[in-house]
Amino acid sequence: MQPKSQSFSYRERLHLQKDFNTVFKKGLKIDSKAVKILAYINKEQHIRRLGLVTPHKVGKAVIRNRTKRRLREIFRTNKHSLHPGLDLIFISKPETASLNYGSLKKIILNSLESAGLYKA
Repeated sequence: MQPKSQSFSYRERLHLQKDFNTVFKKGLKIDSKAVKILAYINKEQHIRRLGLVTPHKVGKAVIRNRTKRRLREIFRTNKHSLHPGLDLIFISKPETASLNYGSLKKIILNSLESAGLYKA
C-alpha cells in the first residue's frame, strides 16, 4: 500500500473564477463563528480542491497570510478524509485570526463532519 501524499499540489487549488462561481452558486453553505465554508461535490473530478477567501476585515497582510496558511494546513493534513471530488471554499471572518490552530481545526472538521463531508 502506497502512503498517502501529504502535499498540496497545484491541481488541488481552485484557480478559475468559473470554479469559484460554481461553488458560490451551487455549494452547500456551512456557517460557524470562525469561518464560513462553501462545499460543492464536483462529480467530474475525484480531486479535492480548496479555495480561500480572506477579506481585508480579517486584519493586516501578516494576519491574513497566517490565517491562510492555517486553513491550507488544515485542508492538507485532512484532505484524505474528505468526500472525493469536493470543492471547498473557506471564507475567513475576523474571529478566524484570533483562534489558535487547534481550535480552528476542531471547528472546521466538526462543521464538515456534521454536513457529512468528512469522516474522522
